[in-house]
Amino acid sequence: MSTEKVPNRQTLSAWCNKIDKAQSLGLRTSLMAQVLVKCLSLFSLIIGFYFFSHIAHNWVVNKVPATQQDLIGLSVCLALCWLLQGVFNALSSKAKVNVLNKLEQHLQQVFITRQHALVRQHSVYYWQTLWLQHLQAFTDWALEYRVQQTIAVLVPLLALAVIFYVNPVIGFGVLVTLPVVPLFMVIVGKGAAALHRKHFIALERLGSLFTDRLTALPMLANYQAHQKQTALLKEASENLNTRTMKVVSVAFLSNSVLDFFATLAVALIAVFIGFSLLGELNIGPPITLQQGLWILLTVPLLLSEMKKLGQVYHQKAQAEAAQCELAPLFSQPLQNDKDKSASPSSAQSEKDPADPLVLLNAENFEVFDINAPHSHLATNSSLSYGTSSNTLLSSNALSAEASSALLSADSLKLSKGDKVLLSGSSGAGKTLLLEALAGQRPATHKLNERVIWITQHPVITPGSVRENLCLSETFSDHELLKAIQAVELEYWLSLLPHGLDTVMTDYPLLSGGEAQRLSLARALLRDCDTWLLDEPTAHLPDAQHARLARLIQHLGKDKTLVWASHKALPVNWFDQFWTVARNNFASDAALSESADCQPMSAKVNTTRFATKSK
Repeated sequence: MSTEKVPNRQTLSAWCNKIDKAQSLGLRTSLMAQVLVKCLSLFSLIIGFYFFSHIAHNWVVNKVPATQQDLIGLSVCLALCWLLQGVFNALSSKAKVNVLNKLEQHLQQVFITRQHALVRQHSVYYWQTLWLQHLQAFTDWALEYRVQQTIAVLVPLLALAVIFYVNPVIGFGVLVTLPVVPLFMVIVGKGAAALHRKHFIALERLGSLFTDRLTALPMLANYQAHQKQTALLKEASENLNTRTMKVVSVAFLSNSVLDFFATLAVALIAVFIGFSLLGELNIGPPITLQQGLWILLTVPLLLSEMKKLGQVYHQKAQAEAAQCELAPLFSQPLQNDKDKSASPSSAQSEKDPADPLVLLNAENFEVFDINAPHSHLATNSSLSYGTSSNTLLSSNALSAEASSALLSADSLKLSKGDKVLLSGSSGAGKTLLLEALAGQRPATHKLNERVIWITQHPVITPGSVRENLCLSETFSDHELLKAIQAVELEYWLSLLPHGLDTVMTDYPLLSGGEAQRLSLARALLRDCDTWLLDEPTAHLPDAQHARLARLIQHLGKDKTLVWASHKALPVNWFDQFWTVARNNFASDAALSESADCQPMSAKVNTTRFATKSK
């Protein structure tokens, strides 16, 4: 299975601005509000340092107690700093929750829209990690790292201007020292980003391997292969531990470098001020105790903001790793049905208004890469259509527009009640076509009907039989039992200890045929008129395949069926035959050898497809 990549990779900031504008996340507004509040809090603290240093100067030099004005000023500044810090924390938490909710809602809509087209690309563990970690990583970078980055620039510059006014020599020393911190952050961070990406890959592989082996525990026990699989899991775990320690070591290195230069800078400034107050150094304007103490309190504060930026610098590396995984899902904004009708790159439903029985009447049908923008489509494969049963169009005969599509056809027509057999070799593009018809993949046309999708791997949740059938909808017991009876599972249900309320657990005792019958019962409950069948009997023995195929044909006699199958099916069940094949076949004879079931009657409408090899 090939994974589709993002065609045009953008920088993290540019991609963030694009997502912010497309999804109305309000990142810019939140960023400005947090920076303003945090800067006011720090400025209040710096002004408080002035009052404190003035009090110390009066006590030590002038031998007088603190004035009421200084005490009130110090108290007001500290209280204001504390209040503003609380406001900043509240704004930060609220903004993170708001942005994370919007990202999750969009991602949920992407999953609903693309469903099988996305799920079959990666393991379940991959999508769980993406949802739980990558969205959080992007949010933390956008609303924590960028805020601290802005503060670490604005506050030192403004404070540095005052320090230059007090003593240009100290100001120059601070100016030389401050850039060393971000310089080492960049050097260390370049390697951290690559380490985070490798760490995520190792984590995803270990999780996928573990869940896959849990599913296959009965098979491993039968073949006594548990020791070998345990060794594989141990090796993958050690690989993950190694990568984790590399990430941790880089984090420790970054903090150690920052602490070293921050401590060195403060020590040099303290030595200079101390010798200046003792009269041992006379470089630049004379320094009073108040000025020296204020500088010694302010400079560590500035360096601490730089250190905070270094402490959250790993968020940038995590966000860069998350961008690689999230960009394909956010590359195209979701559109409403009203918007789709006006967009030339979105799928259209071509129904013949003169004939309401026609579900699809598509001319120049094309299917595109799920991640690529319409104007930047990769030329991977194409699909052509010929009206003659022995004509296979080559890729040279395709138009320039068709060459940019994964699949294309001159004409496709589907009417209510049609039974279509979709055949072709593995990887030719049968599933792509079904995804396009269901609207899960960008295409020029789609079915504007509710469809039922039945795959070769039915999903069985750990809940009860009732929950597996209802799937967040509500049906009466009579409806559920009727569907169970229709798919010939009443005997299986009678053996369960609690009937419909029997919990399936993570590893239900269901054969492949029984699981498919359960998915058929779901389809019957939804009462959709169009079924898309993606090799529902692919992994069943021939006897089960024959029984289940007859059951599907019986249950779908009043439905519109588009049935992809590698296995032989009776020709008289179908009135259309669509064949998907790669265009590197030399002749129609070669094409016939690759198909499991070919049209046997001259009266049927024969439709042939050809796809370009990747």
